[in-house]
Amino acid sequence: MIRPVSNRLLLRYGAVAAAAALACTACSGSGGNAVQPPAAAAASSPAAPASPSADPLDPAAIKAAMKKATAVHVKGSDGGTTFDMQINRDSVSGSISKDGAAVPLVRVGDKVWIKFTRGMAKISGRPAGARSPLDDKWVSMDSPMAQGFGEGLKLFLDFDVFVSGMASETDQPGFGTGQPADVAGTLALRYENDSTTIFIEAVEPHRLLRLESPKQGTMEFSGWDQPVPAKAPPAAEIYSGPGS
Repeated sequence: MIRPVSNRLLLRYGAVAAAAALACTACSGSGGNAVQPPAAAAASSPAAPASPSADPLDPAAIKAAMKKATAVHVKGSDGGTTFDMQINRDSVSGSISKDGAAVPLVRVGDKVWIKFTRGMAKISGRPAGARSPLDDKWVSMDSPMAQGFGEGLKLFLDFDVFVSGMASETDQPGFGTGQPADVAGTLALRYENDSTTIFIEAVEPHRLLRLESPKQGTMEFSGWDQPVPAKAPPAAEIYSGPGS
């Protein structure tokens, strides 16, 4: 299973780096291998106020509840990178943005596509106004152009892999007793150790609501068990040129 840190780094940088590499490939006409996603430090997030409580953290119950779920909506940020994704068991939709350049993505079954918006010029380093045959097209992660990125993104966008990675955060050592907190109107318990703050539903089924870390950024979870099915891109919008 992917370690939690790797999960979050892939979420932040994998699709953006893949899109940049594919955009450069399309501009040059080359079919070479893509570069690997970069890693970078994340900005810290403020913690919510807390008041004394005596509720111990129960990692086993939290993980069990999350693994039984059918869907979750996840949002997060770490400085210049933000993400907003609906993750269902059988599909995923959403986008990752870097410095204002959005990379929409969709998974349906075992098929994954990313879309090239005009903002990709910022990521790929194309001159302002330059055109690419990939502009406004969806690119399949099964294509030769996506070599080095497709399988990694597919694995991350697997519901069980993602949820297991996030649930594993509760296994980290050093969490004390829970402190009452509010997360977007939901009664929660706040736990801290030396590197991470997590917010858990105060009532059953005690699922993860928010995760904060100076090194790994912020992630917010909502819509547990509220799937919003994604649809595959229309055939006319899928890139079918060289390298597809």
